[in-house]
Amino acid sequence: MATAVAQALPEKDLRVLDGGLRAWIGLLLPHRVDVGVDGLTVLQVQRPGRGCLSYVLVADGEALVVDPAPHPDAYVALAAEHGARIVGVLDTHLHADHLSGARALAAAADARHVVPAATVDRGVAFTPDATVADGATLTLGAHALRVVALPGHTTDMTGLLVGDRAILSGDSLFADGIARPDLEVGDLERSRAMARTLHATLRHQVLSLPGDAILLGGHAHPGLRAGAVAPTLDEVRAAVPELALADPEAFADELLRAMPPRPANYEAVIEANAGRTDPDPELESGGNSCSSR
Repeated sequence: MATAVAQALPEKDLRVLDGGLRAWIGLLLPHRVDVGVDGLTVLQVQRPGRGCLSYVLVADGEALVVDPAPHPDAYVALAAEHGARIVGVLDTHLHADHLSGARALAAAADARHVVPAATVDRGVAFTPDATVADGATLTLGAHALRVVALPGHTTDMTGLLVGDRAILSGDSLFADGIARPDLEVGDLERSRAMARTLHATLRHQVLSLPGDAILLGGHAHPGLRAGAVAPTLDEVRAAVPELALADPEAFADELLRAMPPRPANYEAVIEANAGRTDPDPELESGGNSCSSR
């Protein structure tokens, strides 16, 4: 039936996906992003069924994977397609809305598993190969990627700067929205304090970059796209009016005013990603809810 429907539709790049909803949730589609840095390839790996975005950075035969989904073979194959082997795997923070594939991928690729030091401070039941903190660098071939702390969504939220050309912002800022500040702390007053922290993070760590720098966020709305989700910071400013708010209290009010419900089972997802429970694939259902919109 699915094949017949695809054949009846107008001529497009149409394919039939075996496996139903579970296959749709697990589908990974890479898109190249031109960040204008010679010798560095940036691939955005989209999960259209969930709206999650991960990244594979390749230089000089080495690959760094950031925020991978729990499908290690796909990332190993993608790196190999670009003549590289995976040498490092980084989670930008302790995810609350989807299962991390970082530990499984690091084991499968015999690569270093790297997490922010602040993630360890939050409490995890595993020992990473390395930790990073604000101002550190990760070397990939001839390139140095600068680690930047981006607290506010969570206390351990961490990004990567590719010179002044692009920022992998994790779940701090998205193409059309701002991260929610309540998934780590829960209650209203602490969520308000986290929102004020996020206000400072965005103004001083992200929006201080050149306006033509590319934002590479950790999420987008679910659905298929023809290319990468890679707006410039000027485009993000135009799309997200809350970024113009200079007063941190007004910013916090706006973020908390109409936030969507927290992700289903988010506490169970955190427990699994912290290594305290075994990951349950059923936690992977539904779209992401990390944006305050």
